[in-house]
Amino acid sequence: MNGMEKMLETAGGKLGIPADELKELLRKGDMNAIMSKMDKGEAQKLKNAMNNPEVKKMMKGSPEMSEFMSKMADKES
Repeated sequence: MNGMEKMLETAGGKLGIPADELKELLRKGDMNAIMSKMDKGEAQKLKNAMNNPEVKKMMKGSPEMSEFMSKMADKES
């Protein structure tokens, strides 16, 4: 199991979403579906983090996260 798979397993477990389903939702950039499965308070924390300029700057250092964030921005427009 590589690092990404471990992260998906951990995140999926915390969100109550099977890792394969989470991976597909992330691939599609479907944050609404992911957030609808989360606790409302946790979903709001994630939304706040995604809108935080410092977090965005940190995430842009990762090609995968940069692509993901671009997809999220496109979905919200």
